[in-house]
Amino acid sequence: MFNVLTIAREYGSGGADIGRRIAELLGWEFLDKQIIERAAVAGQVRCDWIEAADEKSRSWWKNALQGFEMSLTVPVSSLDYDKVQQATARVIHEAARVGNCVVIGRGSQCVLRHSPHVLHALVYAPLAERVERMKLRHPREHDLRALLQRMDSDRAHYTQHYFGSDWLDRRLYHLCVNSTLGLTTCAELIAKSLH
Repeated sequence: MFNVLTIAREYGSGGADIGRRIAELLGWEFLDKQIIERAAVAGQVRCDWIEAADEKSRSWWKNALQGFEMSLTVPVSSLDYDKVQQATARVIHEAARVGNCVVIGRGSQCVLRHSPHVLHALVYAPLAERVERMKLRHPREHDLRALLQRMDSDRAHYTQHYFGSDWLDRRLYHLCVNSTLGLTTCAELIAKSLH
């Protein structure tokens, strides 16, 4: 029935890990950071710049990149921020056209919202669990709650700016899964929903 899965995730919920497990279970392609690499080629923009701007809105990019202008091959003032988002959307559309893939984030639930062969999932978790998970990923971070809030805020602004949608609107998703069930259980549950 479905041959593409998009996963939106709260930062620290384990959504990318769940997506990776689903791709392994099904033998599908897993697209997370690979989207950045492909969008850099498609948009003819440096990969490190796209990574710095990943899942952030145009206004964030303008502010964040002011300090990076000297290290870029193209001045900030001449960069087309919307071109990067469009390149990302093209990469997502192409992956969906080929099928048999799990796409993590980048507004893919909105990019592919009208595709009948795509299942959309949101992975979330209580704040305390997200903080615990992030202690392993960011051991030197002193304020993990602020980091989680900032990352989720960036994703919210990105989805609002480019798609006019609230990324936590449950109407965008077929499934909303609380990762306190366990990453393996969530992966198996979502994988079963694809067929």
